[in-house]
Amino acid sequence: MEQLLESRETGTDDVDLSRGADDFDSLLFCGRCGERFQAAEATDDGWYYRCPNEDCDAEGIHEDLYPVKDVLPSTH
Repeated sequence: MEQLLESRETGTDDVDLSRGADDFDSLLFCGRCGERFQAAEATDDGWYYRCPNEDCDAEGIHEDLYPVKDVLPSTH
């Protein structure tokens, strides 16, 4: 399996990825462009998901888009 997370510089407007974040369960990660975003930004109907990045055509949960909690290393 490809490594999904790559290092990148983070700005002050990036999503808080700490395990204590209130909305951590609703964060998605795009396996194509590396964008991280709230699930609500990626869907209009709750069934079909697409990366909100205009330059990216990734779509589908567990196809190109992944819940952040599934791709971050566990704390065990």
